[in-house]
This record gives sequence, structure tokens and C-alpha cells, in this order.
Amino acid sequence: MTIKTRKYLMIFTLCAGATLLYGTAAYRAEQTRMQPSMAASCNHDQCIPYTATLSALR
Repeated sequence: MTIKTRKYLMIFTLCAGATLLYGTAAYRAEQTRMQPSMAASCNHDQCIPYTATLSALR
């Protein structure tokens, strides 16, 4: 392999890895968002429902 080929292969690998990490994080965030809210069964002193927006938390 030439240096140019290795460079392009490394760039492709890094981009694929970043895309994989982003996709995994987005999937996990969506799965967490789709879980039923536990606000009714929360036993903590300051319980914030999962459906709250950032502006509502201020």
C-alpha cells in the first residue's frame, strides 16, 4: 500500500468510527426517551420527569 492509500484508509476508518459512535449514542438516547416516564413512581426528593425540557429545568 502506498502512503496515500493508507492515509485515505485511515480517514475513512476514523469517519466510520465517529459515525458509529454517533449512531450508537443517538440510538441509546432514543431508547431512553421512549421508556415510560417514572415520575409517578419516583422516590427522590427532587424528581424530574424524563419528558421535561431544558428550559423547564431552569
